[in-house]
Amino acid sequence: MLISNYLMTVSFSEWLLQELEYREWTQADLSRKSGVSTGQITRVVNGQRGLGKNSLTAIAKALEYPPEKVYRIAGFLPPAIDLNEEIETILHEVSKLPKTDQQEVLAYIRMKNNLRKRK
Repeated sequence: MLISNYLMTVSFSEWLLQELEYREWTQADLSRKSGVSTGQITRVVNGQRGLGKNSLTAIAKALEYPPEKVYRIAGFLPPAIDLNEEIETILHEVSKLPKTDQQEVLAYIRMKNNLRKRK
């Protein structure tokens, strides 16, 4: 599902609650894993306030999502153009690799594309 379609139907607080439920985490669990206070998380879930960049980044890291995904769902970034969640996740994961490993991944992708062209 494209994030832009998802954003049109679910608020950030609803999305966060769904994530917690899916993971069987409490708000306190998210607080411990992200370093964002339980009070802040409660106010966000209740729709009383939003979060800043640092808190969103910490929540993204705790949920193991690319920060851009969480920023988009929170309304800090516009919807991605032509990028689905898988591509955003791939980009995020590759960005964490050392430069030489990034080059290997790029070479692998190019090889796969060349093989597909030959078929």
